[in-house]
Amino acid sequence: MKHESIVVVYDSCQAIAEEIADKLGAETISVQSINNRQIENCQSFVLALEFMADGSMTPHWQWACQTLRGASLSGKNFAVLVALGNKLNHDADKICHDLRERHAHIVGEQLYAETPQCNLENWICSVSPNL
Repeated sequence: MKHESIVVVYDSCQAIAEEIADKLGAETISVQSINNRQIENCQSFVLALEFMADGSMTPHWQWACQTLRGASLSGKNFAVLVALGNKLNHDADKICHDLRERHAHIVGEQLYAETPQCNLENWICSVSPNL
């Protein structure tokens, strides 16, 4: 049975999102369909962010970040995974900073999936107790 209070939000990296969701007992949702009601009804989120080659966030994630800015995030938990893009060409720290300013709680360290040291299993184990 899926745990309705944890949602893994993804764009084109559905396979990674489903792997994370299976391990957490969570549900997945496309970033294209996230809305304020879903944000307010869930307690914890895993954001599988995607960045383009120039370092900018994909258009769907830009829209989702605007949606998150308009929702109440106080007390909500967020784990951040960069599914596409790497630390060299963007700044996921800014997104975490924006979430914290909205009183969200960032759990664990950010994971950059396109780096050699990426260990998704270990990352899931480290963030899961706090989601």
